[in-house]
Amino acid sequence: MFDFFRLCGLVPVEIRRGVWQVRADDALMKELDGWRAQGRLLQFTFEEDLAAAYGADLISPGSYRLNSILQLIRRQGVLSHAHIPHHFFHEPSIRRRILTSFEPGERAYVLTSSYLFGQYLQLELAAAAKGLQKKETLHSVVVNLSSGEVLKFPFPTHLLQGGGVESNLITRRKCSLKAAYLNAAAHISQAFAQQEQSWAEQALEKIAQEETKLQSFFQGKPSAQEFEAKRQELHRRLKPVLSISALRGALLYVPLFRYRLVVVGAQGRERTKTLSYDPIANLSELN
Repeated sequence: MFDFFRLCGLVPVEIRRGVWQVRADDALMKELDGWRAQGRLLQFTFEEDLAAAYGADLISPGSYRLNSILQLIRRQGVLSHAHIPHHFFHEPSIRRRILTSFEPGERAYVLTSSYLFGQYLQLELAAAAKGLQKKETLHSVVVNLSSGEVLKFPFPTHLLQGGGVESNLITRRKCSLKAAYLNAAAHISQAFAQQEQSWAEQALEKIAQEETKLQSFFQGKPSAQEFEAKRQELHRRLKPVLSISALRGALLYVPLFRYRLVVVGAQGRERTKTLSYDPIANLSELN
């Protein structure tokens, strides 16, 4: 609560023990309570007895005021940007690793080097497994936009700094945002497929039971069209479904170290190559 008001440029004042007050202007109240709301003094507390005694908004799980603030927060930053600076990585060590990675008998020399940024997409996804009951879970998935692959290890978010980078330093992504979302959704779907499936099995058993009752009810009756409509409605209500939706995302710009190399083969033949190294995925690409 206090972080929220701080980010709005407001400082709540404790007017009595356990009860705080803050002046919210028209713009904030319209965001919280709808377009007809006007600016006013907001009083809030975290204790139910104080809320009843002083008419303050109760801040607790499920309370109206907390939900209105959470909804406002969720509407912000639907797609954001962050980056990892190059100096977080030790370039001499990267250069040494690259120069010693060639085949035995080959030697490589660096002609030029440059610093660029690759792109990753982090998605916050909500998965809802709907059978006889509904179970919702949240997932954070990061996709490499150079390869389209889902990261199998945690992204080092502690290295991220807010904001983007200069557009001329960003390499062109090979995987579209739509394809990245589909890959992330497929990753979650596969994870669900490996879990126990009782939620789906129970729903399918219920459908079979209800279909048996339906067939028994319509036995001997001529209305096949009505029977089919009832059967489709039954499947619509009870069929087990896994739905996945994106809540928000972030484009993450990660350091790329690019080297123009002269590679000398075992027979002394020289070739000019370009190598890009991504320290997050620990992958290099030689062209």
